[in-house]
Amino acid sequence: MGFTVRRGMLTTNTMGGDRIVEAIPCGMRDSFPVIVHVLLLRGDRVLLLRRAGGGYLDGWYALPGGHLQRGESVVACATRECAEETGVAIDPTRLQPAVVMPYRADGQQGVDFIMVCRDFDGAPRLAEPDRFDDVGFFPVDALPERTVPYVERAIAMERRGEWFFEFVE
Repeated sequence: MGFTVRRGMLTTNTMGGDRIVEAIPCGMRDSFPVIVHVLLLRGDRVLLLRRAGGGYLDGWYALPGGHLQRGESVVACATRECAEETGVAIDPTRLQPAVVMPYRADGQQGVDFIMVCRDFDGAPRLAEPDRFDDVGFFPVDALPERTVPYVERAIAMERRGEWFFEFVE
């Protein structure tokens, strides 16, 4: 069985002819941002940054991370974002994949890759003070009240060894 698009319809090709599977407008493709975050862990504490000045989730704590750039690997994005936001240089061989979580927010959908690093050098700092106003290590069992929800879910999944979280409607 194959799939084709005809006159704005997705169809399956079967022995008995074409069957319409779902009506979709041709040329309408969703933007699908890929975001890479890093769980920088020191014992039972996680590094968080408080967002400020960007207009999106200002006042909320989040993991270091950001958008994957065209042609960039997930690991390269993780190391770049940590260096840009916290001043911490991470050896790419010390990063491990932890969690993959699709998301839907503000009318778009995408996927979050959460990497984990337990072995890194240096003291994190506010390397982008125009985007963040606080940085620190917080107990994983006592996160700040205004921590973006995916952080707690990612920590719990990483602890349980679960790597994938599907959309929940």
